Amino acid sequence: MLKQELEKRDLPKLPSREEMIEIIQREEFGYLPTPEKYTVTASAPTVIERRYNCGAVTHSFVDLTVEVGGGSHTFRVDRFLHVDGNKRPLVILNNIHPADTSPYFSKEELSEYDVDYLVFAYKDVTSDDGDFTTGLAPLLLPNGRDTDTACGKIGIWAWAAMRVLDYGLTLKGTDPDNVAIAGHSRLGKTAAFTAMMDERFKFAFSNAAGCAGDSLSRGSSGFGREVPRDKKRGELIEDITESFPYWFCKNYLKYRKTNIPDGFDQHFLIGAIAPRFVMIGSCDFDAWADPKSQQLCALAASEAWEREGYSGLIGGEERYLGSGEGLIEGRVGYFKIHSLHMLSRHSWRFFLSFIEKHRYEKIK
Repeated sequence: MLKQELEKRDLPKLPSREEMIEIIQREEFGYLPTPEKYTVTASAPTVIERRYNCGAVTHSFVDLTVEVGGGSHTFRVDRFLHVDGNKRPLVILNNIHPADTSPYFSKEELSEYDVDYLVFAYKDVTSDDGDFTTGLAPLLLPNGRDTDTACGKIGIWAWAAMRVLDYGLTLKGTDPDNVAIAGHSRLGKTAAFTAMMDERFKFAFSNAAGCAGDSLSRGSSGFGREVPRDKKRGELIEDITESFPYWFCKNYLKYRKTNIPDGFDQHFLIGAIAPRFVMIGSCDFDAWADPKSQQLCALAASEAWEREGYSGLIGGEERYLGSGEGLIEGRVGYFKIHSLHMLSRHSWRFFLSFIEKHRYEKIK
Protein backbone atom coordinates (compact mmCIF):
# COMPACT_ATOMS: atom_id res chain seq x y z
CA MET A 1 0.00 0.00 0.00
CA LEU A 2 1.23 3.46 -0.89
CA LYS A 3 0.27 4.84 2.50
CA GLN A 4 3.14 2.80 3.87
CA GLU A 5 5.42 4.44 1.31
CA LEU A 6 4.26 7.82 2.61
CA GLU A 7 5.04 6.82 6.18
CA LYS A 8 8.61 5.99 5.15
CA ARG A 9 9.05 9.52 3.82
CA ASP A 10 8.16 11.03 7.19
CA LEU A 11 6.25 13.99 5.77
CA PRO A 12 5.29 16.99 7.88
CA LYS A 13 1.62 17.07 8.77
CA LEU A 14 -0.56 19.51 6.87
CA PRO A 15 -1.32 22.64 8.90
CA SER A 16 -4.24 24.97 8.14
CA ARG A 17 -4.68 26.31 4.62
CA GLU A 18 -3.63 29.78 5.75
CA GLU A 19 -0.43 28.39 7.25
CA MET A 20 0.35 26.40 4.09
CA ILE A 21 -0.05 29.49 1.93
CA GLU A 22 2.23 31.45 4.24
CA ILE A 23 4.91 28.74 4.31
CA ILE A 24 4.96 28.16 0.54
CA GLN A 25 5.32 31.90 -0.09
CA ARG A 26 7.90 32.57 2.60
CA GLU A 27 10.03 29.48 2.02
CA GLU A 28 9.70 28.66 -1.69
CA PHE A 29 8.12 30.96 -4.26
CA GLY A 30 8.14 34.27 -2.40
CA TYR A 31 5.37 36.72 -1.66
CA LEU A 32 3.34 37.87 -4.62
CA PRO A 33 3.50 41.56 -5.44
CA THR A 34 0.51 43.51 -4.10
CA PRO A 35 0.42 46.82 -5.98
CA GLU A 36 -2.10 49.30 -4.64
CA LYS A 37 -3.51 49.88 -8.11
CA TYR A 38 -3.30 48.27 -11.52
CA THR A 39 -5.45 48.26 -14.66
CA VAL A 40 -5.93 45.63 -17.34
CA THR A 41 -7.07 46.62 -20.83
CA ALA A 42 -7.33 44.62 -24.04
CA SER A 43 -7.09 45.62 -27.67
CA ALA A 44 -9.79 44.75 -30.18
CA PRO A 45 -9.49 41.06 -31.16
CA THR A 46 -7.61 40.10 -34.30
CA VAL A 47 -9.17 37.04 -35.94
CA ILE A 48 -6.81 34.29 -37.13
CA GLU A 49 -9.10 31.33 -37.91
CA ARG A 50 -12.89 30.89 -37.87
CA ARG A 51 -13.13 27.24 -38.90
CA TYR A 52 -12.18 25.31 -35.75
CA ASN A 53 -14.73 22.70 -34.71
CA CYS A 54 -16.61 23.20 -37.98
CA GLY A 55 -16.95 26.92 -37.35
CA ALA A 56 -18.10 26.67 -33.73
CA VAL A 57 -14.83 28.09 -32.36
CA THR A 58 -12.88 31.14 -33.49
CA HIS A 59 -9.17 31.65 -32.86
CA SER A 60 -8.29 35.30 -32.29
CA PHE A 61 -5.86 37.24 -30.14
CA VAL A 62 -5.77 40.44 -28.13
CA ASP A 63 -2.90 42.50 -26.82
CA LEU A 64 -3.35 42.70 -23.06
CA THR A 65 -1.88 45.78 -21.39
CA VAL A 66 -1.24 45.87 -17.66
CA GLU A 67 -0.58 49.28 -16.12
CA VAL A 68 1.03 49.25 -12.69
CA GLY A 69 3.42 51.44 -10.74
CA GLY A 70 3.46 54.21 -13.32
CA GLY A 71 4.49 51.89 -16.15
CA SER A 72 2.87 49.37 -18.45
CA HIS A 73 3.59 46.11 -20.22
CA THR A 74 1.70 44.49 -23.10
CA PHE A 75 1.61 40.81 -24.01
CA ARG A 76 -0.42 38.71 -26.41
CA VAL A 77 -3.27 36.45 -25.32
CA ASP A 78 -4.70 33.97 -27.83
CA ARG A 79 -8.39 33.21 -27.56
CA PHE A 80 -10.19 30.03 -28.61
CA LEU A 81 -13.82 30.95 -27.99
CA HIS A 82 -17.12 29.40 -29.00
CA VAL A 83 -19.12 31.75 -31.18
CA ASP A 84 -22.50 31.04 -29.55
CA GLY A 85 -21.56 32.99 -26.41
CA ASN A 86 -23.06 30.36 -24.09
CA LYS A 87 -21.52 30.04 -20.64
CA ARG A 88 -18.90 27.32 -20.41
CA PRO A 89 -15.66 26.57 -18.53
CA LEU A 90 -12.62 28.71 -19.33
CA VAL A 91 -9.11 27.22 -19.27
CA ILE A 92 -6.17 29.62 -19.01
CA LEU A 93 -2.96 28.03 -20.27
CA ASN A 94 0.27 29.65 -19.09
CA ASN A 95 2.30 28.14 -21.92
CA ILE A 96 5.93 27.57 -22.85
CA HIS A 97 5.33 28.55 -26.49
CA PRO A 98 3.04 30.92 -28.39
CA ALA A 99 -0.26 29.19 -29.22
CA ASP A 100 0.40 29.19 -32.97
CA THR A 101 3.57 27.11 -32.67
CA SER A 102 3.00 25.08 -29.51
CA PRO A 103 3.22 21.27 -29.44
CA TYR A 104 1.49 21.49 -26.07
CA PHE A 105 -1.78 22.91 -27.41
CA SER A 106 -3.51 20.98 -30.24
CA LYS A 107 -5.75 23.79 -31.45
CA GLU A 108 -8.20 21.88 -33.64
CA GLU A 109 -8.64 18.90 -31.33
CA LEU A 110 -8.96 20.93 -28.13
CA SER A 111 -11.52 23.20 -29.78
CA GLU A 112 -13.89 20.22 -29.99
CA TYR A 113 -14.37 20.18 -26.20
CA ASP A 114 -17.05 22.21 -24.46
CA VAL A 115 -14.60 24.70 -22.98
CA ASP A 116 -12.99 27.99 -24.04
CA TYR A 117 -9.28 28.78 -23.79
CA LEU A 118 -7.01 31.75 -23.25
CA VAL A 119 -3.35 31.00 -23.99
CA PHE A 120 -0.28 33.16 -23.43
CA ALA A 121 3.46 32.52 -23.68
CA TYR A 122 5.26 33.01 -20.39
CA LYS A 123 8.33 34.70 -21.87
CA ASP A 124 6.06 37.44 -23.22
CA VAL A 125 5.46 38.34 -19.56
CA THR A 126 9.10 38.36 -18.45
CA SER A 127 12.22 36.51 -19.53
CA ASP A 128 13.08 33.09 -18.13
CA ASP A 129 16.38 34.11 -16.57
CA GLY A 130 17.82 36.10 -13.70
CA ASP A 131 17.14 39.47 -15.35
CA PHE A 132 14.42 41.24 -13.35
CA THR A 133 14.37 44.28 -15.65
CA THR A 134 12.33 42.67 -18.45
CA GLY A 135 8.58 42.80 -19.08
CA LEU A 136 6.39 42.98 -15.99
CA ALA A 137 9.25 42.27 -13.58
CA PRO A 138 10.46 45.85 -12.97
CA LEU A 139 6.88 47.09 -12.62
CA LEU A 140 6.09 44.54 -9.92
CA LEU A 141 9.53 44.57 -8.26
CA PRO A 142 10.76 48.16 -8.78
CA ASN A 143 13.51 47.63 -6.21
CA GLY A 144 14.45 44.25 -7.59
CA ARG A 145 14.51 41.25 -5.30
CA ASP A 146 15.55 43.28 -2.29
CA THR A 147 14.50 40.69 0.33
CA ASP A 148 14.94 36.95 0.75
CA THR A 149 11.18 36.49 0.43
CA ALA A 150 10.55 38.60 -2.70
CA CYS A 151 9.07 36.40 -5.40
CA GLY A 152 11.03 34.97 -8.29
CA LYS A 153 9.95 34.61 -11.89
CA ILE A 154 7.33 31.96 -11.05
CA GLY A 155 5.55 34.55 -8.89
CA ILE A 156 5.55 37.06 -11.75
CA TRP A 157 4.19 34.50 -14.22
CA ALA A 158 1.50 33.59 -11.69
CA TRP A 159 0.54 37.24 -11.19
CA ALA A 160 0.23 37.64 -14.97
CA ALA A 161 -2.08 34.60 -15.17
CA MET A 162 -4.35 36.28 -12.63
CA ARG A 163 -4.52 39.35 -14.87
CA VAL A 164 -5.45 37.13 -17.80
CA LEU A 165 -8.25 35.83 -15.60
CA ASP A 166 -9.34 39.43 -14.91
CA TYR A 167 -9.76 39.79 -18.65
CA GLY A 168 -11.34 36.34 -19.09
CA LEU A 169 -14.09 37.17 -16.62
CA THR A 170 -15.20 40.05 -18.87
CA LEU A 171 -15.94 37.66 -21.75
CA LYS A 172 -19.58 36.83 -22.42
CA GLY A 173 -19.03 33.08 -22.62
CA THR A 174 -17.01 32.61 -19.43
CA ASP A 175 -18.65 30.66 -16.63
CA PRO A 176 -17.01 32.30 -13.59
CA ASP A 177 -17.75 29.23 -11.48
CA ASN A 178 -15.67 26.99 -13.74
CA VAL A 179 -12.33 28.64 -14.44
CA ALA A 180 -9.11 26.61 -14.69
CA ILE A 181 -5.39 27.35 -14.74
CA ALA A 182 -3.04 24.95 -16.53
CA GLY A 183 0.68 24.65 -17.09
CA HIS A 184 3.46 22.21 -17.93
CA SER A 185 6.83 21.69 -16.23
CA ARG A 186 8.00 25.03 -14.74
CA LEU A 187 4.56 26.37 -15.60
CA GLY A 188 2.95 23.40 -13.87
CA LYS A 189 4.60 24.69 -10.71
CA THR A 190 3.30 28.13 -11.66
CA ALA A 191 -0.24 26.83 -12.22
CA ALA A 192 -0.38 25.21 -8.78
CA PHE A 193 1.00 28.35 -7.14
CA THR A 194 -1.47 30.52 -9.08
CA ALA A 195 -4.42 28.42 -7.93
CA MET A 196 -3.15 28.40 -4.35
CA MET A 197 -3.07 32.20 -4.34
CA ASP A 198 -6.25 32.96 -6.30
CA GLU A 199 -9.47 31.26 -5.22
CA ARG A 200 -11.27 32.32 -8.39
CA PHE A 201 -9.67 29.31 -10.08
CA LYS A 202 -11.88 26.29 -9.44
CA PHE A 203 -9.52 23.91 -11.27
CA ALA A 204 -5.74 23.63 -11.41
CA PHE A 205 -3.77 21.39 -13.78
CA SER A 206 -0.13 20.83 -12.89
CA ASN A 207 1.49 18.70 -15.58
CA ALA A 208 4.93 17.15 -15.04
CA ALA A 209 5.89 19.89 -12.57
CA GLY A 210 8.18 17.60 -10.59
CA CYS A 211 10.68 19.01 -8.10
CA ALA A 212 9.44 22.13 -6.26
CA GLY A 213 6.06 21.57 -7.91
CA ASP A 214 3.85 18.49 -7.64
CA SER A 215 6.52 15.94 -6.59
CA LEU A 216 7.61 15.27 -3.01
CA SER A 217 11.17 16.27 -2.19
CA ARG A 218 11.54 13.72 0.58
CA GLY A 219 12.52 10.38 -0.91
CA SER A 220 12.75 11.61 -4.50
CA SER A 221 13.37 8.44 -6.47
CA GLY A 222 12.72 8.42 -10.21
CA PHE A 223 12.18 5.14 -12.05
CA GLY A 224 15.74 4.36 -13.14
CA ARG A 225 14.92 4.43 -16.84
CA GLU A 226 17.02 5.98 -19.59
CA VAL A 227 15.91 9.55 -20.20
CA PRO A 228 17.47 12.54 -21.99
CA ARG A 229 20.77 13.71 -20.49
CA ASP A 230 20.90 10.49 -18.50
CA LYS A 231 18.53 11.79 -15.82
CA LYS A 232 17.69 8.53 -14.10
CA ARG A 233 16.38 9.88 -10.81
CA GLY A 234 14.06 12.52 -9.48
CA GLU A 235 15.35 16.08 -9.66
CA LEU A 236 16.64 17.48 -6.37
CA ILE A 237 16.39 20.97 -4.89
CA GLU A 238 20.14 21.14 -5.37
CA ASP A 239 19.69 20.54 -9.12
CA ILE A 240 16.84 22.94 -9.69
CA THR A 241 18.26 25.82 -7.69
CA GLU A 242 21.62 25.49 -9.42
CA SER A 243 19.99 25.87 -12.85
CA PHE A 244 17.02 28.10 -12.04
CA PRO A 245 17.56 29.98 -8.76
CA TYR A 246 15.59 32.94 -10.09
CA TRP A 247 12.33 30.96 -10.24
CA PHE A 248 12.10 31.01 -6.45
CA CYS A 249 12.58 33.38 -3.58
CA LYS A 250 16.12 33.49 -2.22
CA ASN A 251 14.95 31.72 0.94
CA TYR A 252 14.46 28.49 -0.99
CA LEU A 253 18.14 28.29 -1.87
CA LYS A 254 19.03 27.38 1.71
CA TYR A 255 17.60 23.88 1.11
CA ARG A 256 19.98 23.02 -1.74
CA LYS A 257 22.40 21.27 0.63
CA THR A 258 19.84 19.13 2.45
CA ASN A 259 17.35 18.67 -0.45
CA ILE A 260 14.66 18.52 2.22
CA PRO A 261 12.62 21.63 3.02
CA ASP A 262 12.41 22.36 6.73
CA GLY A 263 8.89 21.68 8.00
CA PHE A 264 7.09 21.39 4.67
CA ASP A 265 7.03 19.57 1.37
CA GLN A 266 5.14 19.91 -1.89
CA HIS A 267 1.94 18.38 -0.53
CA PHE A 268 1.54 21.76 1.19
CA LEU A 269 1.37 23.49 -2.21
CA ILE A 270 -1.22 21.03 -3.55
CA GLY A 271 -3.15 20.80 -0.28
CA ALA A 272 -3.51 24.58 -0.06
CA ILE A 273 -5.75 24.46 -3.16
CA ALA A 274 -8.43 22.56 -1.18
CA PRO A 275 -11.39 22.41 -1.23
CA ARG A 276 -11.20 23.23 -4.96
CA PHE A 277 -10.06 20.79 -7.65
CA VAL A 278 -6.54 19.91 -8.77
CA MET A 279 -5.12 17.41 -11.24
CA ILE A 280 -1.51 16.24 -11.42
CA GLY A 281 -0.20 14.77 -14.65
CA SER A 282 2.78 12.40 -15.02
CA CYS A 283 4.76 10.90 -17.89
CA ASP A 284 6.09 7.41 -17.19
CA PHE A 285 9.54 7.96 -18.76
CA ASP A 286 9.93 11.31 -17.01
CA ALA A 287 12.17 10.14 -14.15
CA TRP A 288 13.42 13.70 -13.63
CA ALA A 289 9.90 14.77 -12.55
CA ASP A 290 9.56 11.49 -10.58
CA PRO A 291 6.07 10.02 -11.21
CA LYS A 292 6.17 7.97 -8.02
CA SER A 293 6.69 11.08 -5.92
CA GLN A 294 4.01 12.90 -7.90
CA GLN A 295 1.38 10.27 -7.14
CA LEU A 296 2.47 10.18 -3.50
CA CYS A 297 2.19 13.96 -3.36
CA ALA A 298 -1.40 13.77 -4.61
CA LEU A 299 -2.13 11.13 -2.00
CA ALA A 300 -0.49 13.05 0.85
CA ALA A 301 -2.24 16.30 -0.09
CA SER A 302 -5.63 14.56 -0.05
CA GLU A 303 -5.81 14.97 3.72
CA ALA A 304 -6.58 18.66 3.14
CA TRP A 305 -9.79 17.72 1.33
CA GLU A 306 -10.72 14.90 3.67
CA ARG A 307 -10.67 17.10 6.74
CA GLU A 308 -13.19 19.38 5.00
CA GLY A 309 -15.48 16.47 4.24
CA TYR A 310 -14.52 15.84 0.60
CA SER A 311 -12.67 13.10 -1.21
CA GLY A 312 -9.14 13.82 -2.37
CA LEU A 313 -7.47 11.20 -4.55
CA ILE A 314 -9.78 8.21 -5.05
CA GLY A 315 -8.23 4.92 -6.16
CA GLY A 316 -4.55 5.76 -5.87
CA GLU A 317 -3.82 4.23 -2.49
CA GLU A 318 -2.95 0.64 -3.40
CA ARG A 319 -0.40 0.84 -6.23
CA TYR A 320 1.41 3.17 -8.61
CA LEU A 321 -0.58 3.78 -11.76
CA GLY A 322 0.45 2.25 -15.08
CA SER A 323 0.73 4.02 -18.41
CA GLY A 324 -2.57 5.41 -19.67
CA GLU A 325 -4.32 5.17 -16.31
CA GLY A 326 -6.05 8.08 -14.64
CA LEU A 327 -8.08 8.88 -11.54
CA ILE A 328 -10.73 11.61 -11.85
CA GLU A 329 -13.42 10.70 -9.31
CA GLY A 330 -12.15 12.77 -6.35
CA ARG A 331 -11.27 16.43 -6.02
CA VAL A 332 -7.64 15.47 -6.52
CA GLY A 333 -7.00 13.85 -9.88
CA TYR A 334 -3.92 12.05 -11.13
CA PHE A 335 -2.92 10.34 -14.38
CA LYS A 336 0.13 8.95 -16.14
CA ILE A 337 0.74 8.79 -19.89
CA HIS A 338 3.26 6.72 -21.85
CA SER A 339 5.67 9.50 -22.75
CA LEU A 340 8.77 11.46 -21.99
CA HIS A 341 8.38 14.96 -20.46
CA MET A 342 5.38 16.26 -22.42
CA LEU A 343 2.00 17.98 -22.30
CA SER A 344 0.20 16.01 -25.00
CA ARG A 345 -3.34 15.65 -26.30
CA HIS A 346 -3.56 12.53 -24.10
CA SER A 347 -2.80 14.70 -21.06
CA TRP A 348 -5.45 17.20 -22.09
CA ARG A 349 -8.05 14.45 -22.44
CA PHE A 350 -7.59 13.47 -18.81
CA PHE A 351 -7.79 17.05 -17.58
CA LEU A 352 -10.80 18.00 -19.69
CA SER A 353 -12.58 14.83 -18.52
CA PHE A 354 -11.79 15.94 -14.96
CA ILE A 355 -13.42 19.32 -15.62
CA GLU A 356 -16.48 17.71 -17.21
CA LYS A 357 -16.80 15.30 -14.27
CA HIS A 358 -16.82 18.09 -11.67
CA ARG A 359 -18.06 21.20 -13.46
CA TYR A 360 -21.49 21.10 -11.83
CA GLU A 361 -20.16 20.56 -8.30
CA LYS A 362 -20.08 23.52 -5.96
CA ILE A 363 -16.80 24.25 -4.24
CA LYS A 364 -18.45 24.17 -0.80
